[in-house]
Amino acid sequence: MLNRSHSFVRRQERGVVMIVALIVLVALILGALALTKSVFTSNLIAGNLSFQKAATNSADLGVENAISWLEQQNGKAGSCDPGTKVLACDHKSNGYLAVAQNPTAGESWSDFWDKTLVPANAVKTLSADGADNTSAYVIQRMCSAAGDSGSTGVFCSTSPNSSGGTCTSGSSCDTQGINLYSVSQVYYRITVRVQGPNHTVSFVQAMVAM
Repeated sequence: MLNRSHSFVRRQERGVVMIVALIVLVALILGALALTKSVFTSNLIAGNLSFQKAATNSADLGVENAISWLEQQNGKAGSCDPGTKVLACDHKSNGYLAVAQNPTAGESWSDFWDKTLVPANAVKTLSADGADNTSAYVIQRMCSAAGDSGSTGVFCSTSPNSSGGTCTSGSSCDTQGINLYSVSQVYYRITVRVQGPNHTVSFVQAMVAM
């Protein structure tokens, strides 16, 4: 009887050990799956951040192209209205609007781009770069209406100007106490949208005066 009792106890112990071992095995498997998922998620996030950074860097191409176009057209006589300059009127094929437009309250720039600028054919799209990022831009003159800046009814955001002479309070002066001469310049807002791999979209804005 004693031998049979010891044998029964041993079998019970082996059964308990097997159950504990199975529980530990399941816990290890679940831990391995969680670790694998965590590593995969981290790699995915790192990859997306890399795509986002590359797209943002590619926006420089759009900004430089927009500035180059503005510099080429600045001061040139236009044909949209007699006596006006090129930049007094829209040139949508070149991504240029003579009047500033903004998203409505609660509207994102992405929605404003897709619902307003694209249907108006006011977007200039460039060729994809080596990283397969495609830049598109819109230049908006920060004015209330079309026409040459400073003309009747056309109010534009401009840089402050000063002329030579005695320095007054609040003016920019040189070491000799003379106003620093500057010419008032009109502000232009450049908005660049970059679309890249893995559905990456990035917006970058720059403000220039000329």
